[in-house]
Formats: sequence, C-alpha cells, structure tokens
Amino acid sequence: MDNVTYIPEKLEVWNRELADRLISNTVILSLFIIVGLLGNSTVIIIYSFIMKSDKEERYFIPFLAAVDLCACLVCASSGIANNMMQATFENNFACKTMQFLGPLFTFSSILFLLIIAVHRYLKVCKPFGKQMTLRWKQFAMCLSLITSLIFSLPMIYFHGVVSFPNTEKGIVGLRCSRSKSANKTLSLIFGGLLVIATVAIILSLVIMYSKIGYTILIHFRNTKTINGNKIHPEMENSTDVDKSRKRISSHEDPLCDEKDKNYTIQTDNTDLSGYCSAETDNAVLSSMYSPHTSVQTTKKDCDTRTTAQGNDNRCKTRGRRRKGKHNRIVVYKFTLMFMLITAIFLICYIPKVIIIMFEASNPKFWEELSDSTRTGVLFVYRMYIINNITNPFIYAFLDKKFAKEIKKLFKVCIRK
Repeated sequence: MDNVTYIPEKLEVWNRELADRLISNTVILSLFIIVGLLGNSTVIIIYSFIMKSDKEERYFIPFLAAVDLCACLVCASSGIANNMMQATFENNFACKTMQFLGPLFTFSSILFLLIIAVHRYLKVCKPFGKQMTLRWKQFAMCLSLITSLIFSLPMIYFHGVVSFPNTEKGIVGLRCSRSKSANKTLSLIFGGLLVIATVAIILSLVIMYSKIGYTILIHFRNTKTINGNKIHPEMENSTDVDKSRKRISSHEDPLCDEKDKNYTIQTDNTDLSGYCSAETDNAVLSSMYSPHTSVQTTKKDCDTRTTAQGNDNRCKTRGRRRKGKHNRIVVYKFTLMFMLITAIFLICYIPKVIIIMFEASNPKFWEELSDSTRTGVLFVYRMYIINNITNPFIYAFLDKKFAKEIKKLFKVCIRK
C-alpha cells in the first residue's frame, strides 16, 4: 500500500521539476495567447465590419486572421498543457483532440498563404490575364480546409498518451506525444508526405514571390528611368496645348473632378467650332439691334468654352492615369505586405519541419533529450506560433487605413 501511494508522489515531484524547467516557455506561450487573441480579433473586427467595402485587396485578411486565431489558441494552449503535465498527462482523448486541431488550423493558415501568393502572382505578373473571381477565392479556401482536414486526421492515430520512463528514479510517467504503438512504416510514410507537401508549398511560395518581386523591381526601375529622362529640346517647342498639359496640375485646375475618374468623353472639334461660328453669326445679327452686344466678346466666350472642354478632357484622362497608377501602388504595397508575412512564416516553420523529420524517424526522440536540451528544442518546435500572432502588427505597420481604424477604435474604448 505504501509502495502504491509512493509512486504517484514521486511522479508529481518529477513532473514539477520538469514543469519548472519549462516555466519560461510556458510564460511565452501565455503571451502568445494574449497577443494572438487581441491582435487577430482586432483584425477580424476591423476588416470584416468596419472596412468591409475594401474587398479586393483585403479579401483574404479576415479569413487568415480567423485561422491564425484558432491556431494560436489551440497550439499555445496544448503547449502549456504539455509543459504542465510532462509526466502526468493521462487524458488520451484530450491529447488526440489537441494533436488533431493544432495541425488542422496550422495547415489551413499555410494553404491560405499559398492561395494569397497565387492571387498576388496573377495581379502583378499576369495583370491582363484571368484573375481570381470571388467564386474561385471561396472554392480555393474550402479546398484548403478540406486538404487540411485530410492531413490532420492521421494525427489522431499517430499521437496519444505514451509512457515516459525515468530510469534514474525508477518511475514511468505519461505524456502526450507521438504514439510508440503506431506502425513505424506508416509513420515514416506519413511523415515523409507531410515534409514533402510542406517543402513543395515553401518552394512554391519562394518561386512565386521571387517572380513577383522581380516584376515589381523591373517596374520601379522603368518608372525611375522614365521620370529621369530629360525632354528633348524639339519636344519643348511642340504646341501650346502640350505646354498647357504640362503646366496644368490636377490639384490646381478647378475643372478637374477628383471624385469621378471613370469616364470617357470625347470632344468633336468640328461640331464645336461650327456651334461657335453659328453663335457668332447670331451675335452679329443681334448687334445690329443691340449696340451693346460685342462680337469679339462672343468669340472669346466660345474660345473659353472650347478651352474648358479641352481642359476637362485632359483632366479626365489625367484622372484615369492617376487612378491606374494609384491602383498599381496599392497592388504592390499589399503584395509586399504578404511577402513579409510569408517570409516570417518560412523562418518560423522550417525548424518545426526539421524536428518533425527527426521525430518521425525516432519514436524516442523526446525521451533521449536531456532536460535542458528539451527546453530549447520545445521552444524552437513551437516557434511557428509566432507566425500566427505577427500578422496584425504587419497590417498595422503597412496598411495605413487599418492603422487609422485602430486608432479610432482605441479612442472609442478609452472614452468608454
């Protein structure tokens, strides 16, 4: 009887020792939960309800934030549970559930990044080709969720509560880890497929964003070259109309309509001059009866109208060009933002892939690690959660409209 009660007490002491060594990791995971919850929730609220009119460039952001939020909560919570119960994790159902949900949301986040990369590639590198319609975006995200589900279901079989022996103290604990009873061949095959799929996604992201980055670089180089070229002397003396086009600024010209830039109006100079000639003739006849009427004044009015029509057309053309330039800048800005998000994902996730390979090839991988080494390896293993909490900070830094809405939201919260 004394021997039976002694072993649990000894397990508790050992488990407390292991948990104390991981206290720094537990604190970091707790911070991940707080930051991820606040950041991703703010992103979902602002992009889904406040900025819901800006759909094209920001369409995927709230969906990515949703899976990032779930991944952060599930993965960090399961990490804390494992840290606190390194040798006393007895609930097999809870273990399998955590090992299923964590990869489900993590894979979904990765595949969403792949969809975003394809979307950006089409907009930047194939701007005149077929683009992703709303239906294709929805279909791609549904397919990503189904694919993530398929890859996550085997985790239920390959993970569970396993024995965790301590030969020095002569006791055996229980921890949530890769199952030792699972078929080793199947485990290696699944681990290999998982690594291959992850590497394929990483390579796809690198290739697409390399082409996107090259295209943007070439565009900015060409723009800089065009803006840096000097105008030829013969071009400077071309026509008065060309000179007026160069002098008139859209901000200084009262005829320019900044709000309405999508129009195509052409001026028929022949009809317009005919109209002015007819009006001038009528003014001549009228002057016979009204000596105060001036033909010269009427001609001046017609010239003014003609000039106004020409200025209006130039302003509208300039407005369309300005809008096109603005659209390109927006596309490039959001593309660079998603490139940064993907780069952080690669930095955070590649170490986990390497550890997964070691874990799949050696079922006793975690047991063979020393206590101090296990602490460091666990931190690197869970570093991928950083990918799920950094995106809101990137949006706040690069999306000025999002940052503006955050400031408004904080002001409202402070007043209340």
